[in-house]
Amino acid sequence: MPARLKTLGHLRLLDESGEDIVFPEKALLILSYLTARGLPDIPRADAAALFWDDANPAAAYASLRQTVSRVQKRQRDLSRSFLIFTDSTIALGPERIESDLDAIGENAPLALLAERLTEDFLKNIRPDTQALTKWIALQRASHMALLRNALLEGSRQAPGASRQVRSAAALRLLEANPDDDEVRSVLTGHIVTPRPALMTVQPSACLPVQDHVEIAPARQNPPRIVLLPPATNHASRAAAGFSEALIEDVTIGLCALRSISIIAPHTATQIAGQTDRAATYERHKISYILETRLRGEGAGHTLFAQLIFFGSDEVIWAERFPLSSDGLLRSRQMIAHRIAGAIATGIEDNELVRSGYEGDANAYRNFLFGQGQLKNLDLRDIRRARKSFRDALQLQASFAPALSGLARSYFLEWLVTARGDEALLHQAEIHAQDAIRADERLPSGYRELGVVKLYSRQFDESAHYLDRAEALSPHYANVIASYADTLVQASRPDEGLKKIEHAIDLNPLPPDEYFWTAASAAYSLGRYEEALAYISQMKDKDPVHRLSAACWAMLGDMKKARLFVRRTYDINPNFDFNAWMAVVPIKEEWHRQHYREGLKKAGFK
Repeated sequence: MPARLKTLGHLRLLDESGEDIVFPEKALLILSYLTARGLPDIPRADAAALFWDDANPAAAYASLRQTVSRVQKRQRDLSRSFLIFTDSTIALGPERIESDLDAIGENAPLALLAERLTEDFLKNIRPDTQALTKWIALQRASHMALLRNALLEGSRQAPGASRQVRSAAALRLLEANPDDDEVRSVLTGHIVTPRPALMTVQPSACLPVQDHVEIAPARQNPPRIVLLPPATNHASRAAAGFSEALIEDVTIGLCALRSISIIAPHTATQIAGQTDRAATYERHKISYILETRLRGEGAGHTLFAQLIFFGSDEVIWAERFPLSSDGLLRSRQMIAHRIAGAIATGIEDNELVRSGYEGDANAYRNFLFGQGQLKNLDLRDIRRARKSFRDALQLQASFAPALSGLARSYFLEWLVTARGDEALLHQAEIHAQDAIRADERLPSGYRELGVVKLYSRQFDESAHYLDRAEALSPHYANVIASYADTLVQASRPDEGLKKIEHAIDLNPLPPDEYFWTAASAAYSLGRYEEALAYISQMKDKDPVHRLSAACWAMLGDMKKARLFVRRTYDINPNFDFNAWMAVVPIKEEWHRQHYREGLKKAGFK
């Protein structure tokens, strides 16, 4: 079997067994150019200008010579010859190479095009020249035009391709060009008058993805939504198939809306596999994320769906759908219709406040950096986050989300340093009030003010502001988590534990403070092993060494309790036990004495 060149998506050269052949990237680009254009060779001068530098021929030739030397050495090591170099040309070598573009042409069937063209040509390549940029853009536009023609011609004649193939092709085309009504009609069944011009591709779809991109103001383009593949949690095969088909139905239903842009399912699957999803959402300018989880429960299943606004990490809609094993197919259309309707309504309502997040692209980016840094309960990260929020406010002084983030940073510093510094709480309160004045529709300002009131021992005021935040956003996991903390400190740990468990259900990969609140609630209920289990799920356990020590002491393991006492003083040599107990916001005396008992047993003095 010959080697295989993959140009759609990641540029790779594979051997006969499907393993990657390590080869210089510029050489792979030359192979791509020759195979895509059906050329046997390219003049060296053209290659230098196209792939290296079209403005500085001397520098381009120098870079070309270096690459030729590396390629020749690599080919000797491989005992293979993919390219041949002469004084004037670069030609295809005697080694036969198959390409994923070989069967792509005007007469290619829709099924093949839909399968092959799920990703952009040379997706991750960053061209060094304008000529290469334009050529790649033309290749991508040509591929989309082939796919579009095959889809529309097949739909106008006898529809030979399956519904899944037509849907996949239409969704891929709408991802590239959301304004294509003819393609949309394939999904919706609404007949439209064909436009005389061929499909045009959005400029953004033609350019390579960069690591850092400017986030466009919200009103210039429709908001983008990604429907992530469902998490099935060991559900039955039939239920897993149901959930996947459901997402397809919801996606098709949403494509009827001109007010939003849908990420194609193939791209959504790739996004789901990314380790840093937040960076991926920002890079692809995604504003909304739909997550679904299917869980087996006895003879039936439960489907949980939630819509998240990325700008604030806020769940703006969530619902559970009980399913019976024999009713999956019957309930699919009904659930898909309800989810699509809820998404449309939720996004429409949320767009009223979205401009506050994306009024300034750089301010929004700084805010997102700060949000990411606040997920770590580390003093250095907290202060870095504060700087990011201040940078955002330098660009947009009344940016309410950044004001809320600033308030959060001061509170978290107060919490982590455990010095009872009232000045930090005072700063948090000021910025929370500023956030509310800047935009009273956002729940984050009320949340931060409620947290400050809690740690100022104003329990009723804290509950009032958190009630307000929850009313504004009843599925906002961060608000629910803060409300849980208030209930725990207000000596209602049983209610607090239920609420924090609900927050974790809404946000299955939560920040450490969720587990800290859950551990505090479990300790207050005398469930010490459960408290330690929550602590074990924290990425950074340093801030909860005091609670760990108290849990182990109450379980009678004094060796481990002493270990966490020592770790507490190693991190904070100035920790004052009595001063800390004086500022811990616990409402009832029995609750305070229970916490004090564990800490005293552990060895704090």
